[in-house]
Amino acid sequence: MPIESYMDLSDLFRSDKIRAAFSLRSFNNKNLGDRGRLSTLVGLDSNHVVKPKQVHSAEIKFVDIPGEIQATDALISKSNSVVLSIQVADCIPLFLADPLNGIIGLVHAGWRGVEKRIIPDTVNKMVRKGGSRDGIIAFMGPSIRQCCFEIGPDVSKKFPIDCLINGNGDRSFLDLQRVATNQLIHSQILAKNILSSEECTKCNPDKYFSYRRSGEKAGRMISVIGLT
Repeated sequence: MPIESYMDLSDLFRSDKIRAAFSLRSFNNKNLGDRGRLSTLVGLDSNHVVKPKQVHSAEIKFVDIPGEIQATDALISKSNSVVLSIQVADCIPLFLADPLNGIIGLVHAGWRGVEKRIIPDTVNKMVRKGGSRDGIIAFMGPSIRQCCFEIGPDVSKKFPIDCLINGNGDRSFLDLQRVATNQLIHSQILAKNILSSEECTKCNPDKYFSYRRSGEKAGRMISVIGLT
């Protein structure tokens, strides 16, 4: 039986009260209890998982009880009775946490959600719920990077030109991580508190699933974050 593999991200948030993880390709993600298993591996309660139905929206939900959430792409909580979760296969998994004020967030940040400003809206909602802009730590997990993120003109016109490089014909390559970073900075998140994986999901087939590489057959990586 292969060893289930994941990244323990907890130390990034500089607090023993926050636990977070990101699964790798070798993690068995075909079991209905996959998010619960990953949660348990980093010391969170498998019965506390919140599962959003992701639809590439800008919808954000503040949650304090576990269960399924319809049509939502960002979650926020101040409760240690929930574990926030999302799935990705190229989109940015954005982990947010304010350890001092005990508030966490998790964002499924694909280009549609980023263009709709789901990131600054999530930060603003965290602040309204008691978070501090200079206390929020952000981590962008492995996702498709500019080297592989080719888009057409209908999409490229939605993003700043300094986040694009020319491709063939009217195609461009989008640096979605730079767009997300700029949105975080404009939301007054401190630059020193913005962290990012440098790994591209499409470039690393042995480590990550990628929708761009495999299409509908692609598996999913799981992200979880919770308060203890």
